[in-house]
Formats: sequence, C-alpha cells, structure tokens
Amino acid sequence: MTIEDIKNLVSADESRTLELKKTTGELKDGMHSACAFLNTEGGWLIFGVAPKSLKIIGQEVTDKTQQEIAQALAGLDLR
Repeated sequence: MTIEDIKNLVSADESRTLELKKTTGELKDGMHSACAFLNTEGGWLIFGVAPKSLKIIGQEVTDKTQQEIAQALAGLDLR
C-alpha cells in the first residue's frame, strides 16, 4: 500500500468499512473494529491517521508493534 492509496482511502472520512486510529495506543479499540469488519463485508483499519482532521501522522512500526498487533488479531473472538 502506498501513501497515495492511504490518501485516497482517508479522503472519504470514516465509514462502515474504514476506521482510523491515531496510534497503536488505540489497539484495543481498533480490534473491536477489526472484529466487526471480519464479521461483515470487510474494511480497513489504518493506524497513523488522526480521525477528526484526517491528517496522516504516521506510525513507527517496530518488531514489538508487529507482535502486539499479531497477538491482538489472534485473540479476536469471531462470531
């Protein structure tokens, strides 16, 4: 995914298929959205974008960040 792809996605604001989170500090809340996406028509969960201003601020992704996201996804209770 390129920065242009992200810009195109966020230009439409949040919706039933797009959830924006400023940082992975909002991981738990983001997993609620991910679970909803997986149980419906799918969607995009993007970290590093301010939801109100739609400003792309970025997100440092370390090995630890990747592990935390993987663990959170593995722990989802899909219904």
